[in-house]
Amino acid sequence: MAASGDSTGPPADVLETAKSEDRGSVPNRRKIQAAATELVGGSNTDTGRKQQRRKMVDAAVGEGCSALPAAPTINTPPLPPRCPPFPKSGKRKAVREWNIECRRISKLAAKDPRRNLPTVVKPKDPYTADSVASSRDKALVRNAARSIVNVSSITPDGNVIRRCTGFILSWHGTKKCARILTSSAIVRGLDHKPKLNVRLPNNIVTEGQLLFFNTHYDIALLEISSESDLPLQLPSFGSNPNYGQEVFALARGEMSNLMARHGSILWFDGLDGFERNYHMFLSCDLPGGGTGGPVIDHDGNVIGMAFKVIGPKPNILAISIILTCIEMWLKFSRIARPEHGLHLRTVELLEVSLQEAISLDHNIHSGYIVDKVDVDSKAESLGIRYGDVIVSFDGLRTHTLPQLEDYLLSLGWRFLEKSIDSSSTVNLTLEVYDLLGHITRNITLPVEFSD
Repeated sequence: MAASGDSTGPPADVLETAKSEDRGSVPNRRKIQAAATELVGGSNTDTGRKQQRRKMVDAAVGEGCSALPAAPTINTPPLPPRCPPFPKSGKRKAVREWNIECRRISKLAAKDPRRNLPTVVKPKDPYTADSVASSRDKALVRNAARSIVNVSSITPDGNVIRRCTGFILSWHGTKKCARILTSSAIVRGLDHKPKLNVRLPNNIVTEGQLLFFNTHYDIALLEISSESDLPLQLPSFGSNPNYGQEVFALARGEMSNLMARHGSILWFDGLDGFERNYHMFLSCDLPGGGTGGPVIDHDGNVIGMAFKVIGPKPNILAISIILTCIEMWLKFSRIARPEHGLHLRTVELLEVSLQEAISLDHNIHSGYIVDKVDVDSKAESLGIRYGDVIVSFDGLRTHTLPQLEDYLLSLGWRFLEKSIDSSSTVNLTLEVYDLLGHITRNITLPVEFSD
């Protein structure tokens, strides 16, 4: 098979073959080269025939064919500043100049932005590493952290008054606003309305609007809005915490850094620093600014809110109480609960030797121990004294104190639904055992509702 020496392009059949395939590919170019060699013939040392074959291949590849993509341009990062080598001469002047140059290089190195990369910097809170060690726990905490923010109250001249942690409670996609739950400590006791800054997980700060706060339950509800999507996600809410349960208490620092502590719900109850007995207690300490942060179980569900208050251990408010209070306020613009004037503990969490004594001597196995009775309260006037045992509370015998608080709030809900006059009362039926007199009395305790 021969080819004309004047031909500068490939025959039609070769060109059609090239058109029907991806000519930018290396295997196809090789096919064209093989076809050109067969047409032109000649050895690799024949310069004229080599040039002719090259023209045929270039024409076939170039006609209607896209060129191979250009190699991407790689921008090599600049080298970090380095000190020059120590002068070999060792002369005083050379060493002095070397020292001056090294100091200059050190100042430049201090400004290197790579020093702030999360792969380089040291953690702001080293205790978090001890609290969250396993890969599973890290993934769990990291996922829950997308709901956590830092909340600051600010004076008119820009100074920080207090810092707390908060977490998202609801999200309105159309209005692009979120409601944030935190501690009422952020505004409690202030003689002016402060500015509230909410620092998001991505370190962006937005202003929050205070919707309401309640000092009895120590909760506050804020609202934040944004024209763009907020880097937050709603947490999953679980059931109430249980005594002995292992949990994580989460917080966000002033620079938006995530902090965590690992502990358990302690096996005791009673009055906290503010003489409220519906809190539970946490075995571990909270990080700075951790008040108002969520407490999550080992499935990542929020089961309560943590508070650093007066007393030896942080407190936990059960999530059921929190959600009931929020729903009650959203529906009725107030929170109502019966004020019975009693401060209680449970027989269930009494020390075991004392449980045995009260069981053998008085046949008491459950109920609520009266720790304190408010002065001049209705309960005091009806003869209830500290050390008594309320065997049943409207028929309830074995509820924990958070569960009892849930029941009292349910009475408040019914009270608001009926739109009863604010001076109305509700009667609680108590079976009270007097350990001194060895007698049981049935007492009807009328209580008013407090907001």
